[in-house]
Amino acid sequence: MPYRLTAARELGTLLGALAHPQRLLIIEELRLGERDVASLAAALRVAQPIISQQLNRLRLLHLVTERREGRHVIYRLCYPQLAEWLDAGLEIIMKEADRAQEVADASKKARIAWSTAPEGSEA
Repeated sequence: MPYRLTAARELGTLLGALAHPQRLLIIEELRLGERDVASLAAALRVAQPIISQQLNRLRLLHLVTERREGRHVIYRLCYPQLAEWLDAGLEIIMKEADRAQEVADASKKARIAWSTAPEGSEA
């Protein structure tokens, strides 16, 4: 089963790269099309050196590619479906948030019911 371990390691590397919030935001911005560092920094309100550092990490993992346009370096996603995958991840987060809210609401109601129930009765 070494092929499974190899695949799992590679996927772990990919997921590790995606585990950084600024990288996720960059991917989301690049979903809209090609951008340079300055426009990404302005859109995300982050210093250009930080954006460059995160883009370099994404580039080393072949998640973004670059091209030169004069003095500017323009970045784009190598795999646009990556942004779609992140969108699917948001769906999971939203469902979990809904579930957590249901549990919180039920817990509040139970707490009220249990604190006001007469002794010896079940609420």
